[in-house]
Amino acid sequence: MSYDPEKHHRRSIRLKGHDYAGGGVYFVTLCAHREAIAAHGGAPFGVMNGARQGARKASPLRALIEERMRITAEKFPQMRWGEWVIMPDHFHALIHVEKGDLRLGDVIGGFKAAVSREWNRQERAREGATQVSPVRRGEACLVPLWHRNYYEMIVRSAEAERRIAEYIRMNPWRCVQELGGGLRGIGNPALWNGEKLGVLCSRNAPRIGHMPDADVYLGGWHSPKEKEILEWLLKNGRRVIACPAWGIEGAKQAPPLLEALENNRALILEMRDVSGNLAAAEARNRFVIEHADALFTPYVSKGGMLERLLNDCRK
Repeated sequence: MSYDPEKHHRRSIRLKGHDYAGGGVYFVTLCAHREAIAAHGGAPFGVMNGARQGARKASPLRALIEERMRITAEKFPQMRWGEWVIMPDHFHALIHVEKGDLRLGDVIGGFKAAVSREWNRQERAREGATQVSPVRRGEACLVPLWHRNYYEMIVRSAEAERRIAEYIRMNPWRCVQELGGGLRGIGNPALWNGEKLGVLCSRNAPRIGHMPDADVYLGGWHSPKEKEILEWLLKNGRRVIACPAWGIEGAKQAPPLLEALENNRALILEMRDVSGNLAAAEARNRFVIEHADALFTPYVSKGGMLERLLNDCRK
């Protein structure tokens, strides 16, 4: 195809007049190419993790990106990575560049090229091993990995950097994940595979003197005593799964839960009925009973809903 300046003009999104060799801090976003997104089911970079988050399963491309980040920092001692996160189809990072000859574009261009080059080599090796059709042989025929450009914001103050770093840390938890079986949630999906202690307690419960140790605590955390227990668990750094009746959006606004999400200690599940009425409360409690590996019920009101549900499950 011949070059047409009307169709193929590439407008620079760099800030005119800014000295990119003058040092500074940049908030950078790199996006996967639309063909790579389509070829990998919408998530070319796999499930989410970041500098302090765990992943549900390994992703070869994600591992390659992390390895090239390390190599890039070694190759360019004038730069260092700040907070970063790899999302399913894009990558956020803070990049510190010292004043000198190194430009931000040198860092990003070298990083993107190195990831693409190594990924193409691995893809060709896999195709050769599985005798893939020759239609896709050769580097030029491989699906492009990165969107052509990248997005950057110049960080002009320590306060701005702090806010951006917080956004990056929280970015994975703002993304709703499909966990299978109709479950949706935000947070650390690996907690669902842990040994779960279901916590259920009727209203007007007396003082609870001791909490049993558990890998993960599962509950709706709706009754006053359950809320008190949840507050204690979060304060003491325990890992929790919450399935509140009011859904993801309402639950993630609570500051203690936000801190637990940021530190990889929480998973919030969305119930099908988020109305918060009695029927929703019963469905939530039944969900906890059915999915917990063991139950902790410090107080159960006689003749109440919780007693009935526990009796039903014992039949």
